[in-house]
Amino acid sequence: MKYIRKILLFVVLVCCFLSISEQAMAAKATKFYEYSNAKGITVINYHSFGDYKEIANINITEKLFREQLKMLKDNGYSTITEEQLIAYLQGHGRIPEKAVFLTIDDGYESVYKMAYPILKEMGMQATLFVIANDVETGARKNVPMLNWQQIKEMSDSGIMRIGNHTYDLHWRGNNDKSKHEAMILNQKKNGEPLTNEERLRYIQEDVTKAHQLIEKYTGIAPKSFAYPYGVYDRIAEQAIKKAGYTIDYSTQGGYNLFGQGTVHIKRIDSSNRVSAHELKKILEKNYSLAEQQYRQRDIQVEAQVTSNKVTLKAWLKSDMNKGPLQAKETRFELYKMVNGERQLQRDFGSYCVTANKSTRVMSTEENIAKYEAGGYSVKAIMIKQDGSKEVFWINFNK
Repeated sequence: MKYIRKILLFVVLVCCFLSISEQAMAAKATKFYEYSNAKGITVINYHSFGDYKEIANINITEKLFREQLKMLKDNGYSTITEEQLIAYLQGHGRIPEKAVFLTIDDGYESVYKMAYPILKEMGMQATLFVIANDVETGARKNVPMLNWQQIKEMSDSGIMRIGNHTYDLHWRGNNDKSKHEAMILNQKKNGEPLTNEERLRYIQEDVTKAHQLIEKYTGIAPKSFAYPYGVYDRIAEQAIKKAGYTIDYSTQGGYNLFGQGTVHIKRIDSSNRVSAHELKKILEKNYSLAEQQYRQRDIQVEAQVTSNKVTLKAWLKSDMNKGPLQAKETRFELYKMVNGERQLQRDFGSYCVTANKSTRVMSTEENIAKYEAGGYSVKAIMIKQDGSKEVFWINFNK
């Protein structure tokens, strides 16, 4: 009997070890994946290159631009493509821990003459947002603009992705005063008044016209939009969405986090007012803040992985104090590792699980017995009552 008890105890211990190991492996895999990924990314925005008195506040000299890019290289930063940025912000793409993304607004001729050669020389990429009407007329505020031939050459090179910055909605009313930007102003450029409904159509038609011109002259339809002056309201947002854009850029400073989504991407402005050393300090600060915010994430996910089933539980730390409910729902998606990248397969388990006051921990599970051999991931997307999101990954092998 004594030996039988020892054997039973041994079996129980082995089973517990295997169960704990499987969970630990899942957690370790997730931790490894996310810790080898950037916690946040800074988008650096430029405008004009050179020394134009008419737009002195947005100029950057050729020398300083080169110094800034050299600083990035010397400090281990690499630029990424817009596809990489989008995948990262959607929560299924990896980028180097020290990555930056470059954008350029408006479309001044100096982009082609100064910025483009330096980017090419240094092996870096950027997205250029053009104001199509100013390209058509050839000037903005008496400063020469790019022409379509130059834009196409840069687009064809792969160094410059072309984005939409409206056809002719980059202006302010009331004698060019702030808070009278065209995107939020219920009037046309000629002063004709617009209702909210008319303004929605007006913006959509303008953005669509710019979209068609960019596609006509470059052969590639733009996928992203940058708000003029970074200004928008509910109607402007609806118009941009109706025009087919799900990726847009603001001028709000700061950094962007893994999985936070592609609406109102934050950017920091760079010009002659920012030295290479100051830009380095901004990037280091953003890097540190993103690390800290990542460690303090509210979302928590627990995984139980066996050879036949994966069970997941998701909750918010802030919802465990029985205060007002913060979580709204959690969505679960299944990804498979293909050539080292996660590829979305389909919804996982009960896909969308809603939270309520009595059910603050949201659970889902799926039988994986018939899965093909390979590496898999489940993406848990926690949507909060305020509309914000947090993302957590669980990796497992079959």
